[in-house]
Amino acid sequence: MKENWDSEKSLQVFQLLRFGMLVLIGILLTHSKLSVSEIGQYESFLFWAGMASFFWLNGLIQGALPMAGSEEKEAVGRQKSPFLFTVFFVLLVFSTFTALMFTVLYQAGLLSFLRGHALYWFLLFVVFGIPANLTVYIYLLDNRPGGMLRYGFGIFGLQLMLILIALVSGEGIEIILKILALVALLQFSWLVRLVLRYSSVIFSRELARKLLIRSWPLILATLLSGSAQYIDGWLVTLRFGSATFAIFRFGARELPLVVLIANAFSNAMLPKLGKPAGLSLHLDEIKVRSAKMMNWMFPLSALLMILSPWIFPLIFNPAFAESASIFNIYLLLIIPRLVFPQTILNGIGKTTIISRAAVYEILINVGLSILLSFPFGLEGVALATVIAYLFEKCYLAYWLYRLEGITVTAYNDWKRHLLFSAGILTLFLMIEIVIN
Repeated sequence: MKENWDSEKSLQVFQLLRFGMLVLIGILLTHSKLSVSEIGQYESFLFWAGMASFFWLNGLIQGALPMAGSEEKEAVGRQKSPFLFTVFFVLLVFSTFTALMFTVLYQAGLLSFLRGHALYWFLLFVVFGIPANLTVYIYLLDNRPGGMLRYGFGIFGLQLMLILIALVSGEGIEIILKILALVALLQFSWLVRLVLRYSSVIFSRELARKLLIRSWPLILATLLSGSAQYIDGWLVTLRFGSATFAIFRFGARELPLVVLIANAFSNAMLPKLGKPAGLSLHLDEIKVRSAKMMNWMFPLSALLMILSPWIFPLIFNPAFAESASIFNIYLLLIIPRLVFPQTILNGIGKTTIISRAAVYEILINVGLSILLSFPFGLEGVALATVIAYLFEKCYLAYWLYRLEGITVTAYNDWKRHLLFSAGILTLFLMIEIVIN
């Protein structure tokens, strides 16, 4: 296992560790002495920080990873490249601006969850914690899978342990928020150490300009894709009412394992695709690895699809039985999720096409959500999301072929993918017609 391990697999495990830690902390909070209001304050703390940064953070990192393979990443003689320091500085500028924006909103009375000293911990978390996400990608670029995993287990284990000690000691929510901020500060300190180790402390305006030009379409695309769930929620509330919105939200979620592992794999391939040579080899790697992901992700999704009509009423209550149908439709997103034309387009610098596809996706999603909601209700809104995302992948695959002559068969095991897709679609129809 050690011989076959690499940084791409470590990045996938790292993202699973992050997700698992958040879920476990959430469970611990619900079984503690904290009130529902205090738990809501914790969730709001993470929600607002994530909502204000997810698009530019992901866009900048996805823009930087291919550049690392082509923009003087290797040291010349003993002189270090300013690339990592420039990326680090840009992220710090964005996070500082985000913190200033939150300060203005707080003074306007729009952030009611920040009570007491929570504002200071929140600003620390935003300024230092968000750029610290760069750390894991430095390990990726330096091809240090073991170091990445040790960092993940160490930082997430420390955060979990400190919060557990605080809960056992009967501490209030402010201590929990303080722990989040201090761990973020520790992560930032570790990031500074890595940047100083691998980069010269020189800000390159030229590299920053290239990074921003390359990243802004990705930032826009991420913002539009991320806003789709909020638009769907707004349409459901407007069309069916707030009570029905709860049924929709409980079901409107993808299988987290698929999203986390697919996205981590996509990001891990970007530095390789950014290199000027070896594109055909990397396309083969995407084809082989995505096929391996299909072998277990499709069966897992199928199993959940079968069990969902019984799981949802059991876990929640019979009133949420319709959520199972919504969930099953969202499970169909695995079909486009495991095709990676956007990864290749980003790697070769064709990022404008990605943002254009995101615009079309959101327009199709909104239009079809309205149209399909009349004959199919909530299921129509969910189905519109699947169709829109499927269109986006087809659009990207078309332009990849048109611009570079790269067919889908070059980076996707289409026979395996078609077989699995047909199987899960057939299963979905059987469950919806026979059971639901």
